[in-house]
Amino acid sequence: MRGVRPRAPRLLAYPAHIAYLGTMVVRKRLNFPGPGLFFVTTSVTNWLPIFQSDNVARLVVEQLAETSRFFQVSVVGYVVMPSHFHGLVGLKDVPQLASYVQAFKSLSSRRGKQVCGSVWETALSCSGRFALWQRGFDDLLIHSQTQLRIKLEYIHNNPVKSGLVDDAVDYCYSSAGDWLGKGGGLVEIDRDFSWC
Repeated sequence: MRGVRPRAPRLLAYPAHIAYLGTMVVRKRLNFPGPGLFFVTTSVTNWLPIFQSDNVARLVVEQLAETSRFFQVSVVGYVVMPSHFHGLVGLKDVPQLASYVQAFKSLSSRRGKQVCGSVWETALSCSGRFALWQRGFDDLLIHSQTQLRIKLEYIHNNPVKSGLVDDAVDYCYSSAGDWLGKGGGLVEIDRDFSWC
């Protein structure tokens, strides 16, 4: 229509951490004080299955344990899949999440570069630099025991659904054994995480 000026997009009423502007959703990190439990996902650059290598998968799990101890983060559940990572992590202070994930990814990337070999190093290059992980990460604030159970089952069943193992407890790069009675995993699991 001639002569009709388009209206500026308006901010709609959404939860505080989401802003809807036109057709684009812009998500901001949650920034409120206090504890929180998050489902976190991050992926390997170009979704390459580098964690099929036991050496690389093990160093990522070891780095998860080390970074979690340093930041005093509770690991409730995790799985290292061939091309991505899922974790359920509890923090004493929600704004610490970005720093924690950044440290985990940065340190595991440095360690990964040392064991990947030249073939993977070339494939995992981004702008001429080695990058084990894609930029950013996804997180979901867990708000109920039901949601926690659903995400924990998702994490533990991921290797089974992907055909890596027949039984979740047989996948050594996961917390399934800790939760389902096998015990002795590579990362200390906090089965009693509390939001209080």
